Amino acid sequence: MSADAGLARQAARAVGWGAAGSVVKLGLQFGLQIVLARLLGPEQYGLFAIGVLVVSLASFLSDFGMAYGLIQKPQVSEDDLRCVFTWQVVIGLGVALAVALGAGSIAQAFGEPRAAGVVAALAPVCLLNAMAAPSLNLLKRRLDFRRLQLAQLGGYAAGYLACGLPLAWALGDVRALVVAWLVQSAVTLAGLYRAVRHPLRPLWNTPDRPVMLSTGLTVMATNLLNWLLQNVDRAVVAQRYAARSVGGYSAAFNLVYTPTTTLLGVLQPVLHAAGGRLERQDGEPLARVYRAVLLGVSVLLAPLYAAAAVLAGPIIALLYGPAWQEAASLLAPFALAMPAFLVWGLSTPVLWAAGRARQEFRSQLPVLLLWLLVCAAASRGPVIGVAWSVAGLFIVRAATMVVQVARALAMPGAALRAVLLPGLVAAAAVALTCLALSSAARALGLSEAALAVPALLLGWAGGLLPVLAWLKIPRDLLPLLQPLRQRLPGVLQRARPWRDAPAGAR
Repeated sequence: MSADAGLARQAARAVGWGAAGSVVKLGLQFGLQIVLARLLGPEQYGLFAIGVLVVSLASFLSDFGMAYGLIQKPQVSEDDLRCVFTWQVVIGLGVALAVALGAGSIAQAFGEPRAAGVVAALAPVCLLNAMAAPSLNLLKRRLDFRRLQLAQLGGYAAGYLACGLPLAWALGDVRALVVAWLVQSAVTLAGLYRAVRHPLRPLWNTPDRPVMLSTGLTVMATNLLNWLLQNVDRAVVAQRYAARSVGGYSAAFNLVYTPTTTLLGVLQPVLHAAGGRLERQDGEPLARVYRAVLLGVSVLLAPLYAAAAVLAGPIIALLYGPAWQEAASLLAPFALAMPAFLVWGLSTPVLWAAGRARQEFRSQLPVLLLWLLVCAAASRGPVIGVAWSVAGLFIVRAATMVVQVARALAMPGAALRAVLLPGLVAAAAVALTCLALSSAARALGLSEAALAVPALLLGWAGGLLPVLAWLKIPRDLLPLLQPLRQRLPGVLQRARPWRDAPAGAR
């Protein structure tokens, strides 16, 4: 077996475990979010969204990236682990204290004094996440997604199912969500540490500390930039609009963002670890991996998001009920933005594996400035204007990242078009099919909300099948896609793209 094929199989196993855990977690997350949203309403969700915005930014600062360097370090010693954990605890504790002490001022800046208690109560999440980083990144380094997913799933179930749901029923306010997040972070930390059991004794310095610190600062700067690009719109919305609108904006965004980030959480570390271990010759193996990932995203996932955009109104009505109707108009632009977000997120580890992490940071600064200006201008009108502006900005950001990767790996434009064009055709076909099904339901006097899920699945399958019959997978990608093919149903394993494969790739 070639080195590339062996790595592909190992990565496929990691994706398999990651996907299995993510599907379970996503199902649990999806169901609990809907129930909690119905119990608490948009206003309480809006207050929690402000706390999440602040603490997620602070968590990037507390987990300042030093532990991330463990993923690709050739050898990890006990001293490396002790040094990384020591600095994670010190920085995490400092950031948590700063958030707690500044909660009142932060809430005033958002024009919502009620958020002060939420921000202060969530401050310990910064420390808990920082302490979990060494264990988390060691499991990613080993591609041990079974234990990683079990720890994260256990944390989410303990936080939101065992604590959040009963408290939401009893209290009916934001305190249920605050307690749920704190319990989730603590239980996840315990599960990750149990899987790794790295040393806890403090150590301030090692010979490799300057290198790890440099890597950490680069990763932190890049992640901070990415956070700003992902969240500046929500910061603007939280500052300019009432808590009820903030809740609707967050609910619509999270409905498509949560499954997208769950998928990225599986694929990003696999791409990063695999990319670091590939023996690159002019970037060819890494370029093939990247093109294979883009093909899967464009053909299988972009059409699903297009279907969700067309059926946004019925989906919100079915899941959240009449109190959340403001979110219905916001779901369509967010759903259309998610394929671009996936491309953006999957391009980052490839660019890092190609040795261009700092180039990514520099190239995205102009995009951040554009993001700030557009969101600030759009916020002068209705909140729907911000949502559509964000969708356009996601596309701009994804295009920028693809260009950077193509340059780093010397990929011709024709190779990119071959994996992106089928997805655009499939998305258009699926959107038209869903639109026809929705129109037929209205003409027959049927409830669109009740038919939202059947229409979504039928529209996705009905529009996608003709495209799959036409699709021809580039021959050089077929060996990389073999592990995926082996996990497909038999009828799909015999589909036209695989019949065109050379004998060695079947």
